[in-house]
Amino acid sequence: MVWLSVFITANLIGIGSNLDNCGIGIAYGSGKIKFPYWVNAIVNAIGFCTALLGAYMGNVISHYITFAEASWAGGIVLVCIGLFFWYSKYLHPRINRNQKQMRIQKLDWKQGIILGFALSFTNVAVGFGVTVSNASTVWITALSISVWGYLMIWLGNIVGFGVIARLLGKYSSFAAGLLLILVGIHQVIG
Repeated sequence: MVWLSVFITANLIGIGSNLDNCGIGIAYGSGKIKFPYWVNAIVNAIGFCTALLGAYMGNVISHYITFAEASWAGGIVLVCIGLFFWYSKYLHPRINRNQKQMRIQKLDWKQGIILGFALSFTNVAVGFGVTVSNASTVWITALSISVWGYLMIWLGNIVGFGVIARLLGKYSSFAAGLLLILVGIHQVIG
């Protein structure tokens, strides 16, 4: 029954550490931006690597970066992405009346890498915590974080693109930006 306990614990850690991924998926979906599967894979491959990095380098990293600093770094990036949503929808068209509206049309590998690191700063701390509590579950937990991260972004994007985008209509960019900002703030204070 030990394997069942490890399985449940790893999945709870995976779900808990990826609730912000669901928010990201909803934010992009409500902005009518499809989250490609391969970009989602990039984001969560980075999450897997940072969880392992945290697990294997936890002692070293804890001397240089605290959990609070990692949360602040990830939160700032997410808030900046949310502010970009607002800027591109509401400010940019008013500043540059001659130019077309600036908008993220689709996600590419560069944005996937940025999002991957923004969402994964706390994975270093999670990996470190797992190592301290039970070193034998490192690989299982890192895998769980990656799988649940992928599923949460996918699910959030489907919900955001379908239901929420229709409900919000012309306010979807505002809601998407607000959601990203709130996820960023939650990452700092949560």
